[in-house]
Amino acid sequence: MTPVAETASARSHAGGRNRRPSDDAKRVPQHNESADLHAPLSRLAMFAHRRGVSVTAVGIALGLGIFLMLTLAVPARTYLAQRNEFNDLRASNAQLERETAEYEAKLAQQNDPAYIEAQARERLQMVPKGEKPIVIIDPSRKQQEAQQAAERERAATPWYQNLMDAVATPPKG
Repeated sequence: MTPVAETASARSHAGGRNRRPSDDAKRVPQHNESADLHAPLSRLAMFAHRRGVSVTAVGIALGLGIFLMLTLAVPARTYLAQRNEFNDLRASNAQLERETAEYEAKLAQQNDPAYIEAQARERLQMVPKGEKPIVIIDPSRKQQEAQQAAERERAATPWYQNLMDAVATPPKG
């Protein structure tokens, strides 16, 4: 063998270090077809061979990449969860601020003397001194008929049943 051929065959792969000539270089090649065939290379070995990088370096780089992905997965998940929680809290805070503004407006309205007077007239039927209250009761015809029917039914039932009905049912309005 020539020295150039010997150095090329002594390399383990492209870009690799030279090996010491061993018994492989001294062997006499046999003319057997199976000796000329090479074992199929794995994808990693093919990638490394094309790039001129050792398989070990590619394996270490892949291992380091997987380690970094696993190491950063938990903090990334925590970050995303906290960001979602922050957005939810921000929306909740905006809702609470709107409610606070609404309650402050109601408080300002209830401190207004005109509003207090209007509520006293409407809810409590109060009138200031000097005014005469006029209450107009104008039930409709259907309401009058319903009241009369309820009175007739009540008069037809015994007194103890009316007493039990009065105790068992809550007052209306």
